[in-house]
Amino acid sequence: MIITERLGLLPLEHEHLLLYKNNPAELAKRLNLNYEPSQNDPATEVDLKEAIEFWISNTATHRAHFEWFTNWQIISLEKNIVIGGIGFAGLPDVEGKTMVGYGLDVRYHGKGFASEALQALCKWGFSHPMLLAIVADTPAQHMASQKVLIKNGFSETSRNHELIHWQKMR
Repeated sequence: MIITERLGLLPLEHEHLLLYKNNPAELAKRLNLNYEPSQNDPATEVDLKEAIEFWISNTATHRAHFEWFTNWQIISLEKNIVIGGIGFAGLPDVEGKTMVGYGLDVRYHGKGFASEALQALCKWGFSHPMLLAIVADTPAQHMASQKVLIKNGFSETSRNHELIHWQKMR
């Protein structure tokens, strides 16, 4: 687990992800966390469902490096509850890049938690010499997510009418 001032980041192993998908209350119990049903942003529900399938499939295949393929639970240390998730889209590629994604329960938006979690995960990722750059995409209209990336030293690399592409170098 990664610990920050206010957060714990806990990477979920394959078996945990099955509970995450099917029985989040039981997952919280097994992780010794208080359970509070999450209130996800409806605009990201489809992306979250796709991510869950990615995590389950890839953590089964890449057990030795599951941290690169999973959801890291963002835990409020004060409340001992999950307030969101963050993670990479796999091991760095041949260019030393991987993608990051994150999301918070809507009740915890605007409090700096996403920025704090991203800073911690970037530090963890860059502690591995094979990682040279982290990339991210944000919807063009999602200003809050763009601010999180800018606060963490990401630079815009390109955009189209739907997405802005970002990168942070080692």
